[in-house]
Amino acid sequence: MTTPTIGLEAWEANRKTWTTPNEQYKNDSELLKEKAERCRVLLENQAERITFYQRLVLQRQSFRTPVPLQHVIPILVTGWQEDGLWPKGMVAPPDSD
Repeated sequence: MTTPTIGLEAWEANRKTWTTPNEQYKNDSELLKEKAERCRVLLENQAERITFYQRLVLQRQSFRTPVPLQHVIPILVTGWQEDGLWPKGMVAPPDSD
């Protein structure tokens, strides 16, 4: 059977590929969880968030390892508050599915 190249069937085939964890992901998932926990603990400190914001946005440096989006958002909000682009006291909403 050949993989369709256009239309809904092609999209569904691609989606299945995208959403099916590969073996490397399964092997790395525990390591990723540990890194995410270290990142979460590190980012609880506002001074650290400001430092990361300055490196990421102002100095245009990238993270050496992937950082989950849920950890990047507090960095951005903190930086925007420092720059006057986000109202002080306003918080980003919790998970909004």
